Amino acid sequence: MVFKSFFYRIYQSALLNIMHMARYNNKVISGKGTVYYIPDILKKQGIRKILVITGPHILKSDIFKTVIETFKNKNLDFVLFYGTSPETGIGSVERAKKLYIKKGCSAIVAIGGGSVIDCAKAAAGGIANPGKNISRLSGYQKVRKKIPVIVAVPTTAGTGAETTACAVIKDINGHKKIIADTKISPKYAVLDPLMTQNLPQDLTAYTGMDALTHATESYINMYSFKNARKDAETAVKLIVENITSVYYNNGGINARQNMLEASYLAGRAFTRTSLGYVHAISHAIGSKYYLPHGMVVSVVLPYVLEWYGRCIYKNLAQLSDISGISKTGMSEVQKAKAYISFIKMLDHRFGINTSFYKALENSAKKTGISKKECKDIARCALAEANPCYPVPKIMNLRECECLVYRILNPQQTG
Repeated sequence: MVFKSFFYRIYQSALLNIMHMARYNNKVISGKGTVYYIPDILKKQGIRKILVITGPHILKSDIFKTVIETFKNKNLDFVLFYGTSPETGIGSVERAKKLYIKKGCSAIVAIGGGSVIDCAKAAAGGIANPGKNISRLSGYQKVRKKIPVIVAVPTTAGTGAETTACAVIKDINGHKKIIADTKISPKYAVLDPLMTQNLPQDLTAYTGMDALTHATESYINMYSFKNARKDAETAVKLIVENITSVYYNNGGINARQNMLEASYLAGRAFTRTSLGYVHAISHAIGSKYYLPHGMVVSVVLPYVLEWYGRCIYKNLAQLSDISGISKTGMSEVQKAKAYISFIKMLDHRFGINTSFYKALENSAKKTGISKKECKDIARCALAEANPCYPVPKIMNLRECECLVYRILNPQQTG
């Protein structure tokens, strides 16, 4: 294990230095009503026909219909693709790619949550590399050519997909694959709070907690860079100050704008410093039991932070201070533990724990998850995390298996 750990650290350091040196040309257009600027932005670049990618739920919304009317009024020709799902499948990506090519489009506008924007990014990677099957783009820096312009309009405040240089898709076997390449980061991110006004409470909580997880994992990871740390700090502060108001819909448009800004910054932070075991374990659990990603990360986050222990107390204490969670006179350890307690409090307040274990029981069709299942989940999680994620402390299979068992069987482990 010592040799493996040494190899992991060398690999992570090299990989993150490459990511840090990479150029990101993502431009932010932020504020109420900015979604209506899209036609002018694209037409200035000579773009006259676009592929609009969205989901069936957004398709029916009044705000989407208004946006589409704006496109028509501004004479921006478009083709509509709405065959996405909450978990982006490779089939959807291939269909979007083929439609783009068949209709002669020259840009993509993605309006939706993380899965919609990931579909757009993966499809763009495929359009730029037409000779490659989408599945062959999974991994790091596999997109060899320049992609079409992508305008990402998030309708949730959490995934950060509008700025990240990665796309998560499911292959034909239902396994999650990650396409990680700086070329697929959207050129424009439009952060308009009007697009999140009708987001249901549960999705508001799940996506907000996902953003908090992005910022936290980025901040505690090794080889964290100054700019990424600053983004993560600002994101955590904005989330702590606004997530409850947005959840209860009493914070107005400004709170929604702040959550969009936080999601963007958290996404930009982890794009440079990567994720960790929270996401690796959550991906494995979510894929196996078909659970919403934001729900799972919310439950997994405090367990992993507690497992890391003292090696992250300094970083958590700093986040606790910056976000106003800590109290005067607290020690570093107390501040760190207060940060974890705050996360647990949010999970309880938003009913996430209750929803998670009820959904898990329904999906697994039983109470309690076997040790064998937990071992399979642990193997899948470590296959994603090691050696790529620069986690503060490296976990072996036995440790991961035990932690997964604790997460999935809290009634048996206390």
